[in-house]
Amino acid sequence: MPLFKHRLSLAITLATTLATTLALTLTPAFAHAADPLLLVTSPSALQAAEKSGASFAHWIGDAPAAPDGITTNQSLMRSAAWQSIATPLGESLARIQRTDKQAGVGISRYPHRLFDARWLASPDAFFELVGVANRMDRRPFQNGACGETRLVYRLAYRTAAMQSRLPMTINVELRGDAPDANGSCASAARLWQPPQPSMKGEALGRWLMSPDGPLAPQRLAPARIAQVTTNLQSVRWPSAVRPDLGGHAEYMLRAFRWNAGTKRFDVAPLENTPDVARLKANAPLRKELQQWLQQPANMRALDEATVQIPEKFLATESISVAPRGLARLANRPFAQVFSPGDWQAVPGSRTLQSPQAVLRRLDDLSCAGCHQSRAVAGFHLLGIDRRGASRTFTAGNALALPHSPHLQDELARRGTYVHTALSTPQPDPFRPLAEPDVPNPAPEKATVGASCEPTRITQSANPWLDRAEKLPRVACEGVFSVCEKTSVGFPGGMCSGPCDPLDKNGTCGGIAILSDFNQCLAANKPFGECLAKHTRPGNLRSCSAQQPCRDDYICAQAEGQPEGRGACIPPYFLFQMRVDGHS
Repeated sequence: MPLFKHRLSLAITLATTLATTLALTLTPAFAHAADPLLLVTSPSALQAAEKSGASFAHWIGDAPAAPDGITTNQSLMRSAAWQSIATPLGESLARIQRTDKQAGVGISRYPHRLFDARWLASPDAFFELVGVANRMDRRPFQNGACGETRLVYRLAYRTAAMQSRLPMTINVELRGDAPDANGSCASAARLWQPPQPSMKGEALGRWLMSPDGPLAPQRLAPARIAQVTTNLQSVRWPSAVRPDLGGHAEYMLRAFRWNAGTKRFDVAPLENTPDVARLKANAPLRKELQQWLQQPANMRALDEATVQIPEKFLATESISVAPRGLARLANRPFAQVFSPGDWQAVPGSRTLQSPQAVLRRLDDLSCAGCHQSRAVAGFHLLGIDRRGASRTFTAGNALALPHSPHLQDELARRGTYVHTALSTPQPDPFRPLAEPDVPNPAPEKATVGASCEPTRITQSANPWLDRAEKLPRVACEGVFSVCEKTSVGFPGGMCSGPCDPLDKNGTCGGIAILSDFNQCLAANKPFGECLAKHTRPGNLRSCSAQQPCRDDYICAQAEGQPEGRGACIPPYFLFQMRVDGHS
């Protein structure tokens, strides 16, 4: 499969910095004091940072944070700054409901389950910090700054009856420090080096926020905000509505810029994401964009993934769809605007070796294309679920890994960039394709977790009209193996069977009895009760950061597995990954 080939090549490239990658992905521990942090996901470290001033309320002017660093969305809504984000999101959700009469909030009444905009102003809901990312590699996108620091917040709620995270994240992107006098970013790289190799947990969080840390007060000033981006699951259709795909979900992507004069956020264009409708309707504008891209300097930037398309061509909202990633035309906006005949191969390039490859690279850099490339149901960072540490941890509703397979590989590339920045003024910013295009991948063995109902997507610019054409069914290996069907929520089918402790690739886990489980939720029964009564044991593919699930599956915690290991299941079998059933 493409992702395994891609992972292997990156692992070889980063062999000299393997300790850094292992230390900085799933835990805040690291091998050497000199190794700069790349990603912090430890709940205790992040909660300490929130209490010290990195809460989401920090970015929302006059919304004070509680002592635990959390501010309810009801309190946030009193701020004009939060209203300037929440109102456009609510308007987009209302537009979906106007255009789709089958869309609405709730399981029992609507086949197309809509995100409940009331969460954005709820006294029970809040945004919690789930990740701090060192994005020095973004230097080409931030003139006069050493890349970015990103703080990722996720929507969650707690009520007397239930608690869970929800499929929505907000990413606060901050400009880094200015380069050194010699033009390098060595000082900025050293900022991410903790003073002791044993520092972790709350101590790490406090250090991040200290005067010498990467989140020092001056580095969290509103003037540092480059933009705020949002990603939310706007609507989900269950597999009963789209049995050929195993369900359908849409993710709304938006961007906002801080306006210091009005103390509000203004709607902003999405980076490298074309306004498909406007470009298709305006041939001169489409030609202008093509000519701009075809300039040699811009094609070089496209090849290395640092191109910055002028805002006049860009959209302010984009919808990505799942499942099936880049096989869905909705996730390839440039392929909707241009044809391969509009482009030529670029000799000597790393990613532009054919006209089709040019389009693939363009789509790879768009918001929709990125968020549906080896992602976790439209996201790349969702946060750690840790018993006794995460605010909304619930057994049976927990991820085993905080991030996507793509981000796992990205950490290797970013580690190389940051280490090089310690000694080189201008490291190579090249980023490979998030999902390499392998024309004829070798067939996967039909062992536990493999696809057993392969399909071919018939594409449409309207994702509602996409169809999955059935291909010959694959027989699962093993005497007692079964093919869990696409029509009941397993995209592409999934080889399973009775729990088998001798299967080195398998893990015993719970498989939801979908219709009964959904009826239980529709009756407003507690999630834990529905989980206990309406699941059955089955053999699932084991997973970890080094052994990821296949596309359209997530690594969920499984009983008896250590932290960082789990079992592969369809994403919407995990309650926190779906919009419906919470309200």
